[in-house]
Amino acid sequence: MGVSQSAPYNADEIRRRCEEVLWSSGGQPDEQQARLLEMEGYVRRLAPMLARLVPRMQEGMQGTARTVLRHSGELLEEKVPSADPATRLHDAGVNARALLGLLERPGELTPVPDTPARASNGRRVAARPH
Repeated sequence: MGVSQSAPYNADEIRRRCEEVLWSSGGQPDEQQARLLEMEGYVRRLAPMLARLVPRMQEGMQGTARTVLRHSGELLEEKVPSADPATRLHDAGVNARALLGLLERPGELTPVPDTPARASNGRRVAARPH
């Protein structure tokens, strides 16, 4: 249904780190900054994966995914609203966790459309030179 077991990231590790961020007391400024960079890194890695799934999602899930992706973009903008570090860290943790959740449980997906590079048996084939 969602992301396969061979996903290009460790879902259990991301989930654990997000939970730590969301349930911790915040920590010292240096620690908060390091955690914020880590959460933003997860957002940067997961958002494009979710964006690729959106066209295949059912309408209701597409809306949810688009909202989460919009917040991802706002979170990562260079002109990030000036919020205190603890709030920014919390927001990044919530967003990373939401991205992961949607990747793991995207709902029913439409099939991947056949392309000329896909053989009738579902295997990828190399394009032939003309």
